[in-house]
Amino acid sequence: MKSPAAKPRSASRGERTRSPLDTAELDAAVGFWLRLAQLQDLRAFGERFAGTGVNQLGYAILLVLEANPGCRPAELAEAVRVRQPNLVEPLEILVARGLVLRAPDPRDRRAQALSLTAEGAVALVKLKAAHAGLIEGYRVALGRADYERLIGLLRRFTRARTDKAVKRIT
Repeated sequence: MKSPAAKPRSASRGERTRSPLDTAELDAAVGFWLRLAQLQDLRAFGERFAGTGVNQLGYAILLVLEANPGCRPAELAEAVRVRQPNLVEPLEILVARGLVLRAPDPRDRRAQALSLTAEGAVALVKLKAAHAGLIEGYRVALGRADYERLIGLLRRFTRARTDKAVKRIT
């Protein structure tokens, strides 16, 4: 048997009902809105990619390897903007699933070269279609011009040297 939905607590005698909290300063915090946007995108991505076994980092890895067959793990890590140790597990998963091939680099046999397998290329076609649907949904929700503007602003923001503007609180 389902429990009834929780009812809002009513004010007891002498208690005032609360008005919405003041979030004016929070509304101006870039990190707050970026976190909310990231959570929304993770949720939408998860719904679109459900059952594929590929998360956002895995998808990024596959995209980079499609465009750059034979790249080395360090190059891949830089391209997807993660530290190389953080790339090991996601890469292992893709290799184990047969989507990525790891082989000795012909330029330096001590190094590894990464590329998509034929199965990885086929899977990526389906993943790209799912991602295109996600992006189209964003374009419809925001309008094409605002979506492109948002992407441009995010690129600019992430490439800016914002660390110089930050002062530590001590």
